Amino acid sequence: MIYPNKHIKVEESIIYKMTALLEDYNLKVIGINELYNKTKHKFNNIDEFIYSLDVLYLLDIININFELELITYASRN
Repeated sequence: MIYPNKHIKVEESIIYKMTALLEDYNLKVIGINELYNKTKHKFNNIDEFIYSLDVLYLLDIININFELELITYASRN
């Protein structure tokens, strides 16, 4: 489910679907609910959305503030 293999198509993998969350990279900061509402049509369920957030966080591409419910895209220098 996270990465493609002979049973999971690339388009069905989390690695592919997480790119949908990067489409608003130029916004720098976005609410978690707002991002989900903008991209939910690209995920089969909320679990895939959360897994995508997890992977992006682990790769240090996003930061998540759970108190303010905000996602901040990490700046790349």
